[in-house]
Amino acid sequence: VWMLTGLWHGADWNFVMWGIMFAALLIAEKTLLLGFIKKHRAIGHAYTLLVVMLCFIMFDASSVGEGFAAIAALFSRGSAANTEALYYLKSYAVPLTVAAFGATPWPKRIKAKLEATRIVGAIMAIAEPVALAALLCLCTAYLIDGSFNPFLYFRF
Repeated sequence: VWMLTGLWHGADWNFVMWGIMFAALLIAEKTLLLGFIKKHRAIGHAYTLLVVMLCFIMFDASSVGEGFAAIAALFSRGSAANTEALYYLKSYAVPLTVAAFGATPWPKRIKAKLEATRIVGAIMAIAEPVALAALLCLCTAYLIDGSFNPFLYFRF
């Protein structure tokens, strides 16, 4: 099923390999790691992030060889930074910082404390939609600024 899911996403071997990788990891997780992951939730979260990241490297690659080369580069002793990586890190520093902050429980806690007072609660009722609209504009600007990237299904 996972291999066919990969084939559904693209007519290239890297998509099939993406499906096979997910299948193998899910089988290993269900047969070997399930009890451990349920006991150690923090490790389970880190494991999920690692697995999804590695599998989507293969999904984004132009070929199976390129995908495995990119995965191998993550674990090699080569240079930790190259000019392309530094360019992307610098270009996307603002959204990465906002995303990292938003992934913590802090925004929810801050919002709850601010809404506890009547005046600030009224201000938040106006400020929240304005802030969301500003974030939408910021995301749209980053999308427009990005280089040409053909739609996934045009890669067939």
